[in-house]
Amino acid sequence: MSIASKADQFEMAFREEGREVLVDLESALLELNDNRGDLELVGRVFRALHTIKGSGAMFGFEDLSTFTHNLENAYDEVRNGRLQISSELIDLTLSALDQIRAMLEEGQGEAQPADPAACAEILAKVRHLTGKPDRPKAAARSNLPVAGSRARNEAGSANDCGNGERVADGRMREWLVGFAPGADFMLNGANPLLLLRELGQLGGLSVIASMAAVPPLSELDPERCYVSWDIVLATAADRDAIRDVFIFVEDSCELTIRAAASPESTADRTPASREGSSVRPAVPSVVTAGDRAALEDNRAATGGRRVYDTPDHASSLRVPAAKLDQFVNLVGELVTVQARLSEIAAQRDDLEIASVSEEIERLTSSLRENSMNIRMMPIRATFEKFRRLVHDLARDLGKNVELTIEGADTELDKTVIDQLGDPLMHLIRNSMDHGIEPPDLRAATGKRTTATIHLSARHSGASVLIGVSDDGGGIDAEAVEQRAIERGLVASGVQLTESEIFALIFQPGFSTARQVTDVSGRGVGMDVVRMRVDSLRGSIDVASKPGLGTSVTLRLPLTLAIIDGLLVSLGEACFVLPLANILECIELTRADIERANGKHIANVRGEIVPYIRLREHFSILTPRPEIEQIMVVQTEGGRYGFVVDQVLGNCQTVIKNLGRFYRHVQLVSGATILGNGTVALILDPERLVQDAVRAISHNARGRPAGAEFRSKHPRPGKAQEQAES
Repeated sequence: MSIASKADQFEMAFREEGREVLVDLESALLELNDNRGDLELVGRVFRALHTIKGSGAMFGFEDLSTFTHNLENAYDEVRNGRLQISSELIDLTLSALDQIRAMLEEGQGEAQPADPAACAEILAKVRHLTGKPDRPKAAARSNLPVAGSRARNEAGSANDCGNGERVADGRMREWLVGFAPGADFMLNGANPLLLLRELGQLGGLSVIASMAAVPPLSELDPERCYVSWDIVLATAADRDAIRDVFIFVEDSCELTIRAAASPESTADRTPASREGSSVRPAVPSVVTAGDRAALEDNRAATGGRRVYDTPDHASSLRVPAAKLDQFVNLVGELVTVQARLSEIAAQRDDLEIASVSEEIERLTSSLRENSMNIRMMPIRATFEKFRRLVHDLARDLGKNVELTIEGADTELDKTVIDQLGDPLMHLIRNSMDHGIEPPDLRAATGKRTTATIHLSARHSGASVLIGVSDDGGGIDAEAVEQRAIERGLVASGVQLTESEIFALIFQPGFSTARQVTDVSGRGVGMDVVRMRVDSLRGSIDVASKPGLGTSVTLRLPLTLAIIDGLLVSLGEACFVLPLANILECIELTRADIERANGKHIANVRGEIVPYIRLREHFSILTPRPEIEQIMVVQTEGGRYGFVVDQVLGNCQTVIKNLGRFYRHVQLVSGATILGNGTVALILDPERLVQDAVRAISHNARGRPAGAEFRSKHPRPGKAQEQAES
């Protein structure tokens, strides 16, 4: 790999790390806005800024590092009690975060560059808050040998740190620091000399470089770090401030920090060593005999261990999403081939082939589950980023809104998570603008002036339920219906159920707002929600109570790649039903049909379950068998049955898209290739039920929508009422 490509790789790694740090920083800032006395949150903000600053300088993002440095100083003032957290400081930092994100993404696709004028204005306001002029970062840009001296000269007194910030107790003390980069330290783009330079800004440095691990020239790897450093640091900073210098690389190096025997030992040091000395290994004479003894004690205390003497054990591995998708696709192809092998083994009376087939099936199943687990990610990061949206919209709309989160650790496929951002954003914006009332109106109706938007996630079988709810005014069903009639979406006089009325808000261009605002009112947002959820093979459920609020639930599949299914047949055609939806399978005989007087209902242990004949629904004209099978499935509307000719067995189904030509086909969620090479459609139980209800509603003349289906297909749990009717 060329040096240029490695540099690109390191830069990409930094950008990915930076995005994660910015998400945490934004979350900490919004929490700090609500809990301004929480010093732990202040520490989180400071560490995030310090990480971005240090790693930005390390990877060549000098402008980003310089800009962040000024913000870091402000929160250092907060940590030391000289500056109070205020709304102005929080808003300035959030605005600065947007500029930092722009600097981080500069040159990536269509990302907008940072605004220099906005950056300058933010820094000017930050300096005004702190009451300090900007201190030029001469030390950071100078050569390493004078870094410690420059920092100490800027400090001005023994009560200041190298960056000019006074610490809590104001006493100078000596720290013994052992720093040994790991074998792959520089392969990750880190530069140990830059870290030593930053450490020199805290105070006076005395450094010994150990070359003992450098191998013979013939064995030397130029991309590997063999040098370690033992350092005596005279500073007023505490242990945490020293550790913060190495916060970005602490996992890839061996770091020891311990206080020297006596804090007053700085009086015995020579001016040269106190003011900062060269860290070049060729000039060890600046370190006194006392230094050497202390450093030897430090080396003995750590057992003389160095990371590069042992393999570097990484706790995690960052893999590009494209490689992971390719891996899952290959696993999907393997599942298809395995199904073919199983079918061949079943056709031949060969125990050896059958044994091999069973073993491959077991291994393939295990590999499939592991590949799916690798793609599973918690939804926390997606939820957390909406704290900023709620904060900004509440300020712009003049409303008091808090965001609560439940089930942030719920995991689902990364592909699904990546497509959730836009639907959730539009739901929250719609709720903030239309659902939540102004504070004075809420107070007049006896509500808390601070409204609540609740984001939740939980597993339900092979699906995940994502909820967005608020305690606002709810949806005015009559206004929605009237608006739909005005737009010609519904004929006047047609009776609609509440769920059908709520479904209208997802129609393209539909909005009850009479005035378009910057937030909503164009009828685009909810249409985006519907289209995105449809593309994910999900469903939407809306519940609302006037004056109490609205709840929107998105039911989404855990994964979009491979599912467990049940293979069924209708005539010569084969179909797959998702196994997670299926509750049980029962027989349907001619006698059962006669006992039900021809109605599409089945008595399942005293419970009446309506069913849909898929043969009739799909207009399959071949003769039906004497004994059919009812697949009882669980849907949002309750339990329903699907009548099929025969159940062929379980199968691991690799989901294939049908292509754009079939994008309007709603009853199937995809297709799969069976072991014999034929194609089977994967049915969507939720959509099948909805389509059956819709078809019967349209055929019912002069009756409320869905009345015929409800009379012919009673709701679950109504066995006695149906028996009486």
